[in-house]
Amino acid sequence: AQLWLNAWSKIERNIIQTTFDPPLNPGLSSEDSVRYGGYLHFVRLVNSILVEKLPNNVNLIDIENLIFNNKEASWQDSRLFHLTKQPFNMETVPPLAKSMCGRIAGMLGMAKKVVVVDLDNTLWGGIVGEDGINGIKLDSNSPEGEAYLNFQKYLKKLSANGIALCACSKNDDKIAKDVFKKHKQIILKLEDFAVFTANYEDKAKNIKAISKTLNLGLDSFVFVDDSKIECSIVKKILPEVFVINLDSAEPSEYIKKIESYNLFYFKNTTKEDLSRIQSYQKLKKYEEAKSNAGDIENFLKELKPKIYLEKVNKSNVVRAAQLLAKTNQFKFNSNIYSEKELIKFKNKTIVISFKDRMQNYGIIGAVVFSDKKKDKALEIENWVMSCRVFSRRIENYMMNHLIKEAKKIKFNKINFKFYKTEKNVYLQSFLKKLKIKIEQ
Repeated sequence: AQLWLNAWSKIERNIIQTTFDPPLNPGLSSEDSVRYGGYLHFVRLVNSILVEKLPNNVNLIDIENLIFNNKEASWQDSRLFHLTKQPFNMETVPPLAKSMCGRIAGMLGMAKKVVVVDLDNTLWGGIVGEDGINGIKLDSNSPEGEAYLNFQKYLKKLSANGIALCACSKNDDKIAKDVFKKHKQIILKLEDFAVFTANYEDKAKNIKAISKTLNLGLDSFVFVDDSKIECSIVKKILPEVFVINLDSAEPSEYIKKIESYNLFYFKNTTKEDLSRIQSYQKLKKYEEAKSNAGDIENFLKELKPKIYLEKVNKSNVVRAAQLLAKTNQFKFNSNIYSEKELIKFKNKTIVISFKDRMQNYGIIGAVVFSDKKKDKALEIENWVMSCRVFSRRIENYMMNHLIKEAKKIKFNKINFKFYKTEKNVYLQSFLKKLKIKIEQ
């Protein structure tokens, strides 16, 4: 274990690595894992130490869990091992590749951020509009009802870890909400949902509205429904949305089906992640207040906004690296940085925090820059800002700050490493308003 910890300490970039896999031939038969000195016991002990002392830039893939969840694929192949020293069967390559790709996507900021769920026959068995609150299957006294309760526990855990949980159901709004208010055994509550939509509009239209409310791109959405028709419609109209149809699965298999896609990424969860649901709920109130305001500029001033700028340090580096890894509507390029790299360039990284009288948004942006003394230019290596604070004039404030910093060291130019993408449309609009020349 120490050999690996030493090796990792010499690398600044992000690392993906599997845990050590169970041995092909256990040394002590069935007691190999439960006796000190057993090979499997030793492997698990090493893995445990690595997990406990894992550096932030290392991402481990749990091989034992992968084997357990893919029993139909034989993990080990003794003949192949002797021929090529490849320890796993070729059947295992697809689930291993899927797990690896899911981890890579997470590190690159491409993991899913929103789960939109249907209600009837998805969060409970039956149709509440027909069966009534007491008639739906959602109780610990029946196998099916207990399976739905476990699925709700799973979704609640996703919500608690920063995944925005939203409801989208063809239902009467009051009847649907009453289940969460009055059912005695229900796990999820209305406050667990960032957005709750129950009406008789088509679901693709509702999901687009949810996307606008949360200010998040549809490619960060997962839609979960038991209806093949609804899933087909959403997939056709909104191809960016990842659609999961539960029609062929038993309620007890819902969790396994969703988890098999490796859609979420929870490495280095921050306090901003944990408070995201409340933040989205307050953002909705902010948007409602903004739409009712006559003078927008005066409305923004009345919120008494405060911006805090600081150098990157041990307390904010996790969030800064996380933001710079995300595919964002306000992000200059695809360059990402490990926490070690940001700490190394601490004098060249600005971390931005923001709050107003409605809420404390925490860390919402980061700027990485360098000095080009020969050209007398301040070069912005990357700059990212959270979509939750768009149109709050923070980008204008930061631009003025960068201009002041450049003047302070007698530079007469600011260069941006900018790459135009389909995602950073908001940033493109901002640059055009400032009449900044874009060279591609």
